[in-house]
Amino acid sequence: MTKPRLHIGDKNYSSWSMRPWLALRHAGVAFEEVSHALPELGGKPSFGAISPNAKVPALDLGGGAVVAESLAICEWAAEQQPAIWPKDSTARALARAAAAIMHSGFPNLRNDAPMNIKRRTDASRMTADGLADAAKVDEFWREWLARSGGPFLFGQWSIADAMYGPVVTRFVTYAIPRSADAQAYIDRMWAEPHFAAWVNGAEAETRTLPRSDEA
Repeated sequence: MTKPRLHIGDKNYSSWSMRPWLALRHAGVAFEEVSHALPELGGKPSFGAISPNAKVPALDLGGGAVVAESLAICEWAAEQQPAIWPKDSTARALARAAAAIMHSGFPNLRNDAPMNIKRRTDASRMTADGLADAAKVDEFWREWLARSGGPFLFGQWSIADAMYGPVVTRFVTYAIPRSADAQAYIDRMWAEPHFAAWVNGAEAETRTLPRSDEA
């Protein structure tokens, strides 16, 4: 079987690309990585030839089968390696819910604090609503870690951690206020080898996006 091809955006900026990349790495799936430059502010993505929704990430499985959307790609990875969801059915349901919450929620945090792994600034640019979103994420992390006992959100590493990985980078980039428990989780995530590999890749990139680097 030909290796699947994962089309991603810039590692420094593409939060949605980071999520399935981490899931595939944790699942032990061998894949070809194809990187694409994200558009400048006001530009339209030109990814129509890559994926059905003209966006990245997209996982090309060959034979005309292309999986769009981060969470769907993560689920495909779990089909190859079920251990990237918790084994216990209750924990698994909670982890799936956590992933879905991230997939559809926290719009103000996303808008106020776009992912930019290399940048170091502060939270002064954020709105009250953006900070409220961040505080809710912190609350969720504490709740899930307390229930599971850690070290990751639902015990061992899972897709839920992949979904919140870009938010981990946002807390660091923008020095967003957080609890001691959230900081400990951020430290564990930052030290995790696959997460660290993505960060190293982001730091090696030279392209800049003024809309993210200067705003």
